[in-house]
Amino acid sequence: MVNVSTLAQYLDQISRLKGQQKMLGDLTTQISSGKKTQTLSGLGADIMKTTRARTGVNSLSVYVDNIKNADRRIELMQNALTQIKAQADNISQAIATNVQEGDYPDLGVLQSLATNIYNFIIDTMNETDGERFLFGGSDTTEPPINDTGLFQSALGEFVPDSSDLTNPPLVASGMIGDWGDGTITTDQFIAAYRASSDTVLGFSNALTTNTAGKTLVRVNDASEFDYTTLANQTSMKEIVRVLGVLKALPPVEYAPGALNDPTATTLATDIAPFPPAEKQESFYKVLNDLGALLNEAIDGLTDESFKLSQVQAQITIVKNAHVDQINSYRDIIGEVEDADLTESSAKIAQLQVQMQASFQVTALVSQLTLSNFLGN
Repeated sequence: MVNVSTLAQYLDQISRLKGQQKMLGDLTTQISSGKKTQTLSGLGADIMKTTRARTGVNSLSVYVDNIKNADRRIELMQNALTQIKAQADNISQAIATNVQEGDYPDLGVLQSLATNIYNFIIDTMNETDGERFLFGGSDTTEPPINDTGLFQSALGEFVPDSSDLTNPPLVASGMIGDWGDGTITTDQFIAAYRASSDTVLGFSNALTTNTAGKTLVRVNDASEFDYTTLANQTSMKEIVRVLGVLKALPPVEYAPGALNDPTATTLATDIAPFPPAEKQESFYKVLNDLGALLNEAIDGLTDESFKLSQVQAQITIVKNAHVDQINSYRDIIGEVEDADLTESSAKIAQLQVQMQASFQVTALVSQLTLSNFLGN
């Protein structure tokens, strides 16, 4: 009976030690991971609460990321519009200064400035976020504008025979050629360059056919915000138009468009650089029209930038609400899943005392034999 009883005590003590060792391992894992358990099943009745909270976090995090991406893109678009506006304002002031001086505008300086600004603005309209073009609507893989040379070809050129203005011009092509040799009036020339299509100006097929689509950001299960700004919206398009015309204008001393008469250059007083007043007025009429277009475009860019800032403010409000809700969900997850490290540490200390006692008892039981028992 003594041997059976001793074996039973021994096995029972080993079982207790194994349980204590497992509990010690669980508590150690809690301290190292900060979690009560490493499996959902270990949460018992709180599984549904934490599962729903995690689902909420994952869902809202997707929308927060969407909004962050849109916010970054809007910021890039705002910066681009600001730069385009600043450059347009620069050329507008240059035009106004030249016209107000009442003498021949320094067309060479204007054209050099227009060429540099034109290239810069084309590059800015093709601004990207990664590989995504910002001003192309939903067609994010194709540059919204590309200088194909169509507009310059349509504008053409006018080169008079400077050695004898009574001779036919050396070159007279396109709108400018027709204007220069008197085939069309100044008003007709202005109407012609104003009517140049988006395709001629170099905008993408998606933009010219109105198939580019909108740029949207989904902020929740039911709502989207539109922050579409297309490269061919009126303001940016008119800036491209104005700069293209400025680049192509012929030397001012020949003042094309003069008297709307192909034979006007036969006048004795019509000798460069002193064309008659009517010719000068025709030239300034074009410059004044270009300046007016540019000023309207600058005002339009201000409106476009304001529209983007409004969308940015609205999606920021939604994002902040999502972040607050995510934090609430995470509080729920923490209450269910996170271990109380102070409590776990105290339990470990208590368990270590219990295990030390258990090991001592086990050692005594393992040494208990019939001879030892009888000897004592």
